[in-house]
Amino acid sequence: MKIQTLRLDLQQIDAQLDNLSATRTQQAAIALCFGSVAAIQRLSSYANSHVIAKHWLAGSSCLGCADQTGMNTQQAESATLMLIDDPQGFYGVGSASLSDNGRQQASMAIQQAMQKAGKSNELPTLIWCLQAPGCEEDVLHGIQDIVGTTVPIFGGSTADNDVSGQWLQYDGSKLSGDHMIVAVFYPSTPMSSFFSSGYFTTGLGGTVTSVTDRRLYTIDHLPAADVYNDWLQQAGAAPLSPGNILMESTLFPLGREVSQHNALPLHLLSHPAVMHDDKSLSLFSALKTGEPLWLMQGDKADLIARAGDVVKTARQNLKFQYNCDAAGAIIVYCAGCMLAVQDNLAEVQEAIKAELGDLPFIVTFTFGEQGCFLDGSSRHGNLMISAVLFGAKHANE
Repeated sequence: MKIQTLRLDLQQIDAQLDNLSATRTQQAAIALCFGSVAAIQRLSSYANSHVIAKHWLAGSSCLGCADQTGMNTQQAESATLMLIDDPQGFYGVGSASLSDNGRQQASMAIQQAMQKAGKSNELPTLIWCLQAPGCEEDVLHGIQDIVGTTVPIFGGSTADNDVSGQWLQYDGSKLSGDHMIVAVFYPSTPMSSFFSSGYFTTGLGGTVTSVTDRRLYTIDHLPAADVYNDWLQQAGAAPLSPGNILMESTLFPLGREVSQHNALPLHLLSHPAVMHDDKSLSLFSALKTGEPLWLMQGDKADLIARAGDVVKTARQNLKFQYNCDAAGAIIVYCAGCMLAVQDNLAEVQEAIKAELGDLPFIVTFTFGEQGCFLDGSSRHGNLMISAVLFGAKHANE
C-alpha cells in the first residue's frame, strides 16, 4: 500500500497532471480528489485521467480542502488529489443519477462498483459514497439493499461555497451536479475508521410530532421554530428570525440518540438550515415522527480539537486490532463546523498532523456526512467528522 497526495492549482492542473503521468509507471488503483467547484470542473476536462488512475472519485468541497501540507481554503481555486497504489488490492467505482429514484440508482451504482472491482459476489471492506446533497438516506438504503448492513459506509456530500447548488461530482469520465459516486475498497492491508461529532446535549428535548422528510413542523405538538427558539434562550443563545439560519444554528443543532457505547449516548445530528414563516424548520437530514429530539451544543475549542481526536481513535484502533501503522487517511469535516472555526483552521490541521505526522491525508468539507457508528450502523448526519485510515502493511507481515 502506497499513498501520495498532490495539491492542484487551478491554473496549472493540466501541467501538474501531465508531469504526474510522466513519472508514474502504472495506474493507481484509485484516485480521490476534493477541491473547489472550479478545480473539479477543470479536472474533469483533463483528457488523460485514465493514465493516472484506473478509478476516480472526485467532488467539490466548501472553500477548497486540506491536506498534510496545509489548509488550502485561502487558495480558493485548488484541489488535492490522493492516489492509492495497491497492486494486491481491488477497487471499483460506480455512478448513477439521483434525478429519479435515488434508492434504486444507488443499488445499481454499488453493483457496478463491485463488478468493476472484479468482486461481484464478495462484500467490500469499506464503501465510500459521494453525492449531491438531498437524498443521502436513500443512497445509504439503496447500497444496503445490495450489501446488507454489516459493511461500513463512509463518505460526504459534495458542497459549494454558498449553498447555491453549484456542487459537482466526477467519476473519471462524467461530470455532473446531481449524481452519486460509490467506491468499493478491498485493500490488501487493514482499514480503520471512526465517525463522531464534537457536540454535547443541553438536556433540552422533546418528541417529533409532525415532520415530512427534512421539514420539521412540530415538536411536542408545538411549532418547531417556537420550540427551537425557546431552547436556544434556555441555553443562553439569542432566538432566531425566519430565513437562512445555517450559520446561526451551527453550534446548536438538533440531535437524536441512535445508540449507546459504554453507557454513553451516541447522537446523530441534524443541522437546521431554514426557519420558515409558518414556523417549520428545514434540516439537512431526515427525521421521523415519534423520534426523541435534543438541542445539542458545540464549542469552538472542541470542534478545533475534534478532527485530531477522531483521527487518534481510528489510528489507535488500527494499531490495537491489526498491530498496523497507518499509510494515509481520508477525513471528512462538516462544512458547517469548518465555517464555525474558519479563523482557526491551521489549528485543526495541526491537530490532525499531531496524530499522522507527515503521512499523506486529505480533508473534504461537506454538506452532509455518512459514517459508521461504534454500534456498526452506517448513517447520514450533519456537523459530523470522520476518518478512514489505510494500514501501511498487512498485520501478519
